[in-house]
Amino acid sequence: MFVRRVLNKLKRIKDYICDYIVYRCLERDREKGSGLLRIILRGRKLVGFYGECHMYIYGGYLSSVRELKKYYHLLGAKEIEYLVRWHSKRINNRNVWNKLDVLIYNPGVPDRKGAPSLGEVLEWIPDNCKRIEVTNAVFKGYMPQHTEKVFKNDRYFVWGDKNINKLLEEKESDYKLEDLLSETFYDPQFVIDYFEKSIKRLKQYEQRCTVKIADYIEENGKKRPLFYSVTHPEDEIMRELALRILNELGLERDHLRNTSGQAGMFDLHTHGEVIYPSVCKGLGLEEGTLCRTIHPGGYKELSYSFEKYIHSYYEMGKVATGKVVEVE
Repeated sequence: MFVRRVLNKLKRIKDYICDYIVYRCLERDREKGSGLLRIILRGRKLVGFYGECHMYIYGGYLSSVRELKKYYHLLGAKEIEYLVRWHSKRINNRNVWNKLDVLIYNPGVPDRKGAPSLGEVLEWIPDNCKRIEVTNAVFKGYMPQHTEKVFKNDRYFVWGDKNINKLLEEKESDYKLEDLLSETFYDPQFVIDYFEKSIKRLKQYEQRCTVKIADYIEENGKKRPLFYSVTHPEDEIMRELALRILNELGLERDHLRNTSGQAGMFDLHTHGEVIYPSVCKGLGLEEGTLCRTIHPGGYKELSYSFEKYIHSYYEMGKVATGKVVEVE
């Protein structure tokens, strides 16, 4: 784990230096084919990124493909929060965006202080820039208990659990905490219907996207869990999305076949959510799903089994204010 963190940090330092040099060249060069930038690109197309935390994973996968490096140079393959922190002044310069050949982005990215809006970036890129709109891959199908309402806590639990919230808010309830451990807590038909409705909602959302994932979840999602939380997919999903992006760039999927999971996936294994035993039963998920542990907050050293999770959430909720509030 320590070695992975070190390697991840070293890669980010290297990426920062490379991005900084290209950003500075874009700011200064009137034409993309002039000066130091011409030497760096060597005739390759320039690919920019704008999106959520998934962008770092895509960039990690794509940058590992040797064949891609012959034709493309990846710039700023990070989440927008990272770009704001380290390149805020540079990414607000339209000259950084108006020389792109390809833009890979997530739809609906909320405006961030210190960054241009997605709308501005889409206006700044040239007319001949290829746009690859990648799904945000938000999927609730495994987690019917999901809610953005959670008691105030110090990042131990990022997402709320509507079933435990109900126990915390009401003096009387038609179930007890231990009932959540039962394979019959959720009706099997409800579980299946909820999963399929989540697929349908994702398909509707992805209608405008260049790169979609709902079809893959529909085909494989009942075999094994494909999401760590509603917003954090497992590596299998991230890899499939990277393969589909690769295809949009005109390269074969086989170029990524020997690439292992990216170090950045470690960053997505936070803000986790449990999958209820009754959901596992209803969907027929593979054995071992119930044994998985999660990090429900921002602390990777805190690992929770399902039973530990429900008791810790409940006990922490009792000592909190008792009032359930919206996540900020």
